[in-house]
Amino acid sequence: MNLRQTWCEAEEIIQAALTRAEPLLENYQINLFLEKDLPLVRVDSKTLSEVLFTLLENASKYVPENTSIEISVKRRDGEMLEFSVSDEGRDVPEKLRGQIFDKFFRVSEFNGDDHAPVGTGLGLAIAKGIVEAQGGEIRATDAAHGSGAQFIFMLRLLSVKLPADFCIFD
Repeated sequence: MNLRQTWCEAEEIIQAALTRAEPLLENYQINLFLEKDLPLVRVDSKTLSEVLFTLLENASKYVPENTSIEISVKRRDGEMLEFSVSDEGRDVPEKLRGQIFDKFFRVSEFNGDDHAPVGTGLGLAIAKGIVEAQGGEIRATDAAHGSGAQFIFMLRLLSVKLPADFCIFD
């Protein structure tokens, strides 16, 4: 993967994904929670907005309309930036959480859901590849606020050490 990493704000990544997903999300309440004073992150923002779009697209497919989808970004342990997408749909069964990021895997096939949305089962596998290519990790868990699923991806924050004599003013 040829990454084009630049310094950007988490909000830019979120806004790009939300703009693209807008037609899919018109029947959902979107709640956005950004921790104050988030640092810039050096990433390929275009591919990370694709990851976020994939998570939002999946939520729009598997979650009942007129429910909430929550996007949050916060620091984790001082050295990671954690993005999460939580919904009010079905939980991802714990025994399947390790497999949902595999190519062509679809949870609905294992739940016997005859009304499951159509798809190839590649979205989460591609999302995992993008996150891992940027030194991050992605996982699924239960939503923190009751029923539903939560998808979390974390990226390492880079600390930049400037020389002692560095000065931006001459």
